[in-house]
Amino acid sequence: MQNSTEPRFIVDTNVGHLVRKLRMLGYDTLFVNPIDDADLLHRADQEGRIVISGDRRFFERRWIRSGRVRGLWIDTYRDPTTQLRRIVRTFGLKSGASFIRCLECNTLLLLKSKDAARGRVPPYVYETVAEYAYCPRCDQFFWEGDHVKRMRALIEKLSEDADPAG
Repeated sequence: MQNSTEPRFIVDTNVGHLVRKLRMLGYDTLFVNPIDDADLLHRADQEGRIVISGDRRFFERRWIRSGRVRGLWIDTYRDPTTQLRRIVRTFGLKSGASFIRCLECNTLLLLKSKDAARGRVPPYVYETVAEYAYCPRCDQFFWEGDHVKRMRALIEKLSEDADPAG
C-alpha cells in the first residue's frame, strides 16, 4: 500500500503518456480526459495531488503561483524517459513499490494464487507462472512477462545520470 506521505499526481492530457509510467512506479496517478484547467486545479487542491502538465500557461494560474496547488511543467518536446526522469528527480520518487497499481485504472493490485487464475489466463501462462496480481476493479489478472522486464529496464534507466533539466 502507498504511504500517505508519498506524492499523488494528477496528469494533464497533454502529457497523458506519463500516467501508466507513474502508476508502474507505484504512484497514485489520476488521469481524467477530458478535463478543463479549472476542474484539474480543483481536483488537485481537494485531493492533495501534484499537477503534471506540459502547458506553460497553466502554471501562471493563481493557485499554482501561490503554492496552494503544487505542479511541475514538463517539456513536451523531450522524450518520455527524460520527462519521467525529471518527475522522479524533482519529487525524489523511488521505484521500490513498483507494479502495485493497475496501469489502466490506478487501483491497488492484489496478490493472487495460481488457483485463482485458473481459466482466466492463457494455458501456457498458467503452466509457467506461480503468482499473479489481480485488479478487482478491472477484473483482470497480471503476471510477470516480457512487458514487466521492459518496464524494469525503464526503471533502471531512470536512475542513470542524465540532463536533469528535463
